[in-house]
Amino acid sequence: MLSRPPPRIVRLSAWLVTLGLAVAPFGRAQSDGSGTTTESWDISDLLDRLPNMSPFRKLQDKSPFPVRYYARPRLGDFFHRDYLRLPVGMRAKPADEVELLTEVESYFTHGFGDGAGYGLSKVRVGGKYEKEMTILHPFGWSVGTEASTPVSRPPMELTDGHRHVQPYFAVSKMLVPTYNLIAYSSIAADFLSHTALAPNFGRNQLHGNSVTLSSGLTRDFKRFRVAVTGTWSTTSLLTDENRNVFALRPDILIPLTKTPSILSRTHLLLIVGGRAVHGPDGTELGVAGNLRIEFAVQSGRYSH
Repeated sequence: MLSRPPPRIVRLSAWLVTLGLAVAPFGRAQSDGSGTTTESWDISDLLDRLPNMSPFRKLQDKSPFPVRYYARPRLGDFFHRDYLRLPVGMRAKPADEVELLTEVESYFTHGFGDGAGYGLSKVRVGGKYEKEMTILHPFGWSVGTEASTPVSRPPMELTDGHRHVQPYFAVSKMLVPTYNLIAYSSIAADFLSHTALAPNFGRNQLHGNSVTLSSGLTRDFKRFRVAVTGTWSTTSLLTDENRNVFALRPDILIPLTKTPSILSRTHLLLIVGGRAVHGPDGTELGVAGNLRIEFAVQSGRYSH
């Protein structure tokens, strides 16, 4: 069973929610348009695909089936949507080199808009096989697939009305061990299929099957991690269209709890970043913030 978070964690969480609500009106993320975007825009999801690069250090355990739960409240929805989205997911490792993902996104009225109601809006599943970097082999790779689909009939502003299947291949390499400087790249496809819901694409979201190439650098400092990622998405390789989206995104990932240990199984991560996006709908500049909460259901040890 999960241990109850200590009072200081509860106070810290409340303070972060208040801070997020205060700063959210000043930042506009790329996904704040009328529709949604694929998960490739979320830096924590991108890092989860890469070997050795999870936003939280990888959970190891003597148990044959270590499991982690996480939640990612989207605080910007208080100002940009009539509903608050709350993705809740589980990552499990049935084997050392295999990871499985299940995520359900719910929504409910936050009271500051015109919306009414609550329910489920999306389900996401996936899996990956990875070979991690080691001291003797400073090169890691992973291959996997993720699939998402809207469920029920959520409000139009919460879905693009399509299913997404996203196979990907990712690599990471230690460049300078002294500074823990790591380079990473990922190539992913996004195959769309219609549902019974009406299409509702967001700004600069591609409307057809596409390929996305992401490359970047990350470095761990004592109390935070810095990542800079460049992304190019194009429909020219999988469709007759020739639409492209380019993005540059610097991010800072700040752990808000102590270094993971056997006695500490609740972890909070604050992600603050900027975005410059250019695509068919024009150029966008903005800042974004995200809070990720993760719970380890079993005692374990963590390692890079």
